[in-house]
Amino acid sequence: MRGLLSTVALVLVLAGLGAYIYFVDSKRPDGGVEAKPKVFSVERDAIEEVTVTADGETSTIRKTDGVWKMTSPITGAADDTEANGLTSAIASLEINRVVDESAANLAEYGLAEPRIAIAFKGANGAGGEIHLGQQTPTKSDLYAVKPGEKRVFLVQAFQETALAKKSFDLRDKRVLHFERDKVDTIDIVQPGALGIQLSRSGSDWVVKQPIQTRGDYSVIEGLLTRLAGASMTKLVDTSGPQTFGLDKPSAVITVGAGSARAALEFGAEEDGAVYVRDPARQAIFAVDPTLGADAKKPVEDYRDKDLFEFRNFNASRVKIVRGADTYEFQKIAATAANTADKWQRVVAGGSATDLDLTKMEDLLTKLTSLRAQSFKAANGTGIDKPTVVISASYDGDKFEQVQVARGSPDVVASRNGEPGVAVLDTTSFDDMMTALNSIVTPAPTAP
Repeated sequence: MRGLLSTVALVLVLAGLGAYIYFVDSKRPDGGVEAKPKVFSVERDAIEEVTVTADGETSTIRKTDGVWKMTSPITGAADDTEANGLTSAIASLEINRVVDESAANLAEYGLAEPRIAIAFKGANGAGGEIHLGQQTPTKSDLYAVKPGEKRVFLVQAFQETALAKKSFDLRDKRVLHFERDKVDTIDIVQPGALGIQLSRSGSDWVVKQPIQTRGDYSVIEGLLTRLAGASMTKLVDTSGPQTFGLDKPSAVITVGAGSARAALEFGAEEDGAVYVRDPARQAIFAVDPTLGADAKKPVEDYRDKDLFEFRNFNASRVKIVRGADTYEFQKIAATAANTADKWQRVVAGGSATDLDLTKMEDLLTKLTSLRAQSFKAANGTGIDKPTVVISASYDGDKFEQVQVARGSPDVVASRNGEPGVAVLDTTSFDDMMTALNSIVTPAPTAP
């Protein structure tokens, strides 16, 4: 009995001790890593001017009305991302450890002639400076000192990438300046080829030259996005005799927004880059070669590849003529809540019959999936004797008609009012015809 009482007493003591420890610990501040002192007591947004000297090159950027500009060694727009990254790095610099409170010889730390020097000013005129020297033997930190002081401390080495900025890093590297959302024309000139003109029509793009047809929205918008975001990878010295292929440009792209124009000339491609020039600035840049490939695309690449504009949800009537047979289908809108639209087959001189909705949706899907793989001239393709003629009414009062000829080896199609013919995927056309047959071919009667 005495042993049992002792055990119970011990359990109670331990429980009380545990409760005490929990209570005391819960009142203590979180025991995370001790915060390190900042090098500067400044917020990123309060910094309005920064001068960086790295590898003997000095650059200055200044923020005016919230916009960063370069003031030295050139005057012009600055790269906002780089400028904000630099000021963030300055504001977040921490002292890892003080290694010498009063260094007698700064050269021991690479600070007599520092590799990197940074000075900044704030809105109220206050600022700060720091010099960065060599890395520590472990390569994890940099020796640092504030000018006029002898206290040497360590900052993390990874910050060097964000701090050691040269003029090329800090300058605005966009090769063209235009308001993307206001662009209404794109002109592409290629030697030996007819010029290409793309024009915005409402929310769509159309090809105006050298043919008139629908434009491929995603392709044209992709080109516009790449032009707006194109950045120089290198600024070229134009003082020498080298022309970089720009004496006879391989292509010229001009974007227009109302009366405003911005042009880009394309030159030689080498070392994984293409040389371009903005005629307005006469500066030559190297850019990603993808942009050069865009400039060389033929007009066919900018044509809309979809044969049909209607979609399953907005089609109201479809008519397919195959030889002497005509198949016509109409959508009947639902008249009551919680009921679906239905499709009917319409027969001249007869009554309309309801269709299997799954089969009709499959036919519509197969029709809207027909796309051009390429384009060519209509002569000799057999399109004058089409296998089927497909008409569709959709989206209220819109109408379109397509002729398709299944020849050998190609299946070709043409839309009313558009030049040439589209070469289709044979399997896609056959799948569409199979979907049609599943609707219009009578089911075999039971014996």
